[in-house]
Amino acid sequence: MQIIDRSQWERNEIFTFFSRFEYPFYSVTLPVDVTPVRQFTRENQLSFYHLMIWLCTKAVNRVPALRMRVRGEEVVLLDRTDPSFTAMRQGESLFRIITLPWVDCPLTFCADARRADAAQDAFIKENDTDGLIYFSCTPWFDFTALTNEHALDKDDTVPRLAWGRWYEEKGRWWVHLSVEVNHRLVDGLHIGRMKEALDAEIAALEHRPTVV
Repeated sequence: MQIIDRSQWERNEIFTFFSRFEYPFYSVTLPVDVTPVRQFTRENQLSFYHLMIWLCTKAVNRVPALRMRVRGEEVVLLDRTDPSFTAMRQGESLFRIITLPWVDCPLTFCADARRADAAQDAFIKENDTDGLIYFSCTPWFDFTALTNEHALDKDDTVPRLAWGRWYEEKGRWWVHLSVEVNHRLVDGLHIGRMKEALDAEIAALEHRPTVV
């Protein structure tokens, strides 16, 4: 972790400006081509949801602004962030929140996520760290906009990502990805860089070996 020297931080004026707002949050919704994700999960018998969490976590971690957090009077840059995601078992109607470390191998991560989901019965295991990314999904329907719950704490700088049911368009499969961030730290430029990183990671799936 690195503590940002705000006296030398090029963003400090923007940070100070948006710090005056009681609600400095905003969200955008982006179309994402997930055709390779569907193919890779089917070939490897993986959860589409878990693999998308792995891909998005990797993309988020590649953008330093999305790893920044406000802690009191300090702004810090984390070395990495991990996913915390909603989960619902088939046949159930109540969700739980699962948190686990991100690992470099998507197959290992998906296996870890499957085991964590099966093992956890509590709604949430207490975890007060801000070194997370919050994920959710609405597999029952697609959406073009989404809002998230907040405690109106403007120091809440954890990114929130969610997507809806996939849809087909011109022979390709897509999801709408909602990204909610705190404008004190994150601009549209940074979300654009995350989207570029995500698209690159998804495209790279076509060159990953499948499980034999």
